[in-house]
Amino acid sequence: MSARAGVQVGSVGLVVRRRALTALVAVLVICAGVLVVSLTTGTLDYSLERVWAALTGNGTRIEELVVVDRRLSRVVSGALVGFLLGVSGALTQSVTRNPIASPDILGVTAGAGLAAVFVVTRPTEVGALTGEAPGDLLAMAALVGGVLTTVLILALSWRGGFDGLRLILVGIGVNALALAAISWMLTRSSLDEAAVATRWLTGSMSGARLDNLPLLVVVAVGCALVCVVLARDLASLRLGRELSSTLGSPAGRTEAVSLVVAVVAVSAATSVAGPIGFVAFVAPQAALRLFGTAGPTPLAGGLTGAAMLVCADLVAQRLPVSLPTGVITAVVGAPVLLALIVPRIRRSHV
Repeated sequence: MSARAGVQVGSVGLVVRRRALTALVAVLVICAGVLVVSLTTGTLDYSLERVWAALTGNGTRIEELVVVDRRLSRVVSGALVGFLLGVSGALTQSVTRNPIASPDILGVTAGAGLAAVFVVTRPTEVGALTGEAPGDLLAMAALVGGVLTTVLILALSWRGGFDGLRLILVGIGVNALALAAISWMLTRSSLDEAAVATRWLTGSMSGARLDNLPLLVVVAVGCALVCVVLARDLASLRLGRELSSTLGSPAGRTEAVSLVVAVVAVSAATSVAGPIGFVAFVAPQAALRLFGTAGPTPLAGGLTGAAMLVCADLVAQRLPVSLPTGVITAVVGAPVLLALIVPRIRRSHV
């Protein structure tokens, strides 16, 4: 049996690999299954008939509040956040050509967290400066913090281009500084402020609301479109900067655009859910093996990230003790990180 399937419509042809198509169907089925379970079960169980009534505006006020405002918004937001994290991780790994690179390791997420913690732990100063309540500025602070941290990392690592190892080393240093600053601010804050900041830093979808969806949808669609346009250049870039230029692909422009998209994606995701760790790192590597691609492709990584995050969030809600989503992703992601690092260390000593 051929590994590829073709579709011909007039003069336009599309070739699809069977393995990628099977993986796509599997990911979509997982997301759909989680959606159904999330909408029908919980503290209050509803039949599919009552769920449909709530979704179409024919249910009771309580049903619409629980099903639409709480459950549906959380699942859809989780899928979009996971998609953005997966896209961001795949772009970062493609630019650095390193499977352990991700916004978590490079310091982007820590920078977003630092800005958010500053807003939470310094409410008086922030209120006097902006005239807004700290809670209203949390998402914007995380977004700005992630962007500014990335600008700093790129400025320190630029030497006529981006070297993958140099970018990772600079990112690790900036990440350490950001985490140290976060720890210092937490020790100087009140117990209530520290509790709020710590809960946000763990990463959770519990605060997701329908108001978050427009931002996530716009960023997700924009990132997806850019990734489609960059697909050929990213494939060339994974072969190396020199070979990429030989093939007619502008390596510098591809790296710059990819990093900008990665930062926007992870900053938007973090502004809604907090710094949920390991999804951006694990999803591209899982997608590479699941879809059978030559490298960590952004769209496959995004779809895998969406499935991972909605599953992790469902598990976090259904455990006897409710946990933040970030705890579940860390439990899964940490062993995967070790599984990737240990063989590389062993090979380097052979």
